[in-house]
Amino acid sequence: MTQYLVFQLYAPLASWGVEAVGEVRHTAAVPGRSALLGLLGAALGIKREEEARLNAFNQHYYFAVCPRSTQEAWLRDYHTVSMPRENKKRRYFTRRDELLLAPDEVGTIVTQREYRSDGYYQVAVRATGQAPYSLAALQSALEKPHFPLYMGRKACPLALPLAPYIATGTLVEVMRQAEQRFSADDNSGLNAILDSCAECYWDDPDESSIPVREQRWCGDRPVSRQRWQFAERLCFVGTLPREGG
Repeated sequence: MTQYLVFQLYAPLASWGVEAVGEVRHTAAVPGRSALLGLLGAALGIKREEEARLNAFNQHYYFAVCPRSTQEAWLRDYHTVSMPRENKKRRYFTRRDELLLAPDEVGTIVTQREYRSDGYYQVAVRATGQAPYSLAALQSALEKPHFPLYMGRKACPLALPLAPYIATGTLVEVMRQAEQRFSADDNSGLNAILDSCAECYWDDPDESSIPVREQRWCGDRPVSRQRWQFAERLCFVGTLPREGG
């Protein structure tokens, strides 16, 4: 039997970053690997500049995500951003450099940010045998996080407790148990928007309890936080079998 750390994610707004080019910042439909690793790393107190510690942490966990909200919607917001005109004779290494080194070249552009509104997700984490932190340690960190936790952006704080716990079973069993556990004695109104026949997204190649409907490559596996580099990983998509099915 496999052991998982299970928790919930909900906020009025969430933004799960994907490849960003130009003035539009898109969002994925579900939190990706880098977002979930970042959430756990922030809870543990791992700083962004601790490259070696981050790389060791990033290699030893698998994730499964079930988005369950029936009322989730896509939202686009518009921003005005100050930034310098392109100038090949200048190099800017920080945001401060952009604004201060050439003030006469700074102008305003319109950018767009995408969000998921009213998204609710149930997450299961499996650790490898070489994982630097046990599932129990991750549970404790989520209960008392070192740094504030967000749903992708700092403008998207959590609106429900993560309520982490450790469960044992197949992924199907664990996700069905999570559905029952998080909906029982619910006072938040979530029961009205929960989808009981949920899609599931996972990256564990050994997972076999959910029929695979689709395989896709996702470019959200962190390689270097300092150089902002990501690699591809193979992701699996399927629908949780109905109970008794």
